[in-house]
Amino acid sequence: MRGIEEAIVAIERCETLEALTCALQASIEARGFSHFAFIDTSVAGADQPTLIATVPPAWEREYRSGGFVHVDPMLPVARRTNTPFHWLSVPLPKRLGRKKPGAIKTMEAARDHGFTNGLVIPFHYLDDLGRSYSSVCTFFWKDRVTQFVSMFKQERLALHIILLYWAQKAVEIESKNRNRPSRFLDAEGYPLRFVALTDRERDVLSWAGRGKTVPDTADILKLSEETIDTHMRHAMQKLGANNKTHAVVKAIYLGLIDV
Repeated sequence: MRGIEEAIVAIERCETLEALTCALQASIEARGFSHFAFIDTSVAGADQPTLIATVPPAWEREYRSGGFVHVDPMLPVARRTNTPFHWLSVPLPKRLGRKKPGAIKTMEAARDHGFTNGLVIPFHYLDDLGRSYSSVCTFFWKDRVTQFVSMFKQERLALHIILLYWAQKAVEIESKNRNRPSRFLDAEGYPLRFVALTDRERDVLSWAGRGKTVPDTADILKLSEETIDTHMRHAMQKLGANNKTHAVVKAIYLGLIDV
């Protein structure tokens, strides 16, 4: 997975949301995307959710004025999964009668603005007080769909790791702006001050960060798949991570592994 280390270094250097926005934009442009939009979806039904974006002003105005946040078909999917997905993988409701469903209006409007597909990455996390939040980031694609399919296969994991790291950095910058420091939390909601991973747990996380599957890692380390799963589960518990990718990002952030 190309460019992860460079992207993380660039993100780590950011001290403002403006710099952080530029860093993510540069990273996604290198992979063929045109823009991104990061939306706080923690409060269902909010008319004006928190938004960090580089999308054209015309699209942002139409999205807000059209109330698309209430009918966007991607947001309900993002709230119930941790796995990245793309627009064309989400079925739209059928049109019955003359009234056009809001989900269809949203996607038609996106196409009118030149977006042929989008990569959607959900992000669920806790702040430093243990409160749960959900956000979703969409990377907008304007080229041919066939090119998107190739990119999706090659870059999905890299973009997921980069975004998780970016989102945590955004939380920290916002917390610092409120004079309230933020840290990663363990499974009980307490700040992570020290995490003792075993050598095997670090190995498993490192190979996962390089895009290796459980069977791949088992073959590399000459261990059973069950053993790999056990090491990963223990590492996730120690790091207070929601999933494997989240554990990799936390381990990188804390300097426990390299990728």
